[in-house]
Amino acid sequence: MKDAGSASTVVERDGKQKSGSSSLNRFNAIAKRFSGFALISGIGWCLDFLTMATLTQSGLPVFWANFIGAFCGVTFVFFVAGKHIFEKAGNRSTTVLLALYWIWQVVAVTAASALTAGLSWALMSLLVTVDGTAFVTGLGLKPVTLCGVTAKMLVTPFTLVANFFFMRFLLEHRKSD
Repeated sequence: MKDAGSASTVVERDGKQKSGSSSLNRFNAIAKRFSGFALISGIGWCLDFLTMATLTQSGLPVFWANFIGAFCGVTFVFFVAGKHIFEKAGNRSTTVLLALYWIWQVVAVTAASALTAGLSWALMSLLVTVDGTAFVTGLGLKPVTLCGVTAKMLVTPFTLVANFFFMRFLLEHRKSD
C-alpha cells in the first residue's frame, strides 16, 4: 500500500516508514494488513472450528480435536496470507518456512489446546452446576462439544494476534531503521 501524497505520508506496504512519515501512518498500515490477515484467518478458523466440532461430536477429546482442527486452519492461513498479506523476504524456501511455521504452531497450538481444554472443563463444570446438560443434549449436541467450541472462541483472539506477528517475523526481512 503506497500513498501518492506528500513524502510525509508515504508508508510502504509492510508499515515501514519512509522519511518524514508519522507513527500514525505506520500504525494504520499495520492495522490494514492485520485486518486482511484477520479475514483470511477467519476463513481458516472456520475450517478449524468445523473440524474440531465434528471430531469432538464424534468422541475425540477436546485437546486432540482442537489440535487437528487448528493444523488444518493454520496451514490454510500460511499459504493464503503468505501470498496476499506478507512479502516473503529473499529467496527463502517455502518448505523451510512452512516447517518453521509448523514448529511454532506445535508450541502455540499445544498451549492453546491445553488452555481450550481447561476452559472447556471449567465451562462443563458450570453447565453441570446449573443443570444445563439436559438442555444442551436436547439440542442434539454433546455438552462437551458446546463447552469446547465456546472455550475455543475465548482463546482465539490471543492466538490471532500471536500468529500475525509470528508470520510477519518469519516471512519478512526487517531492514534496520
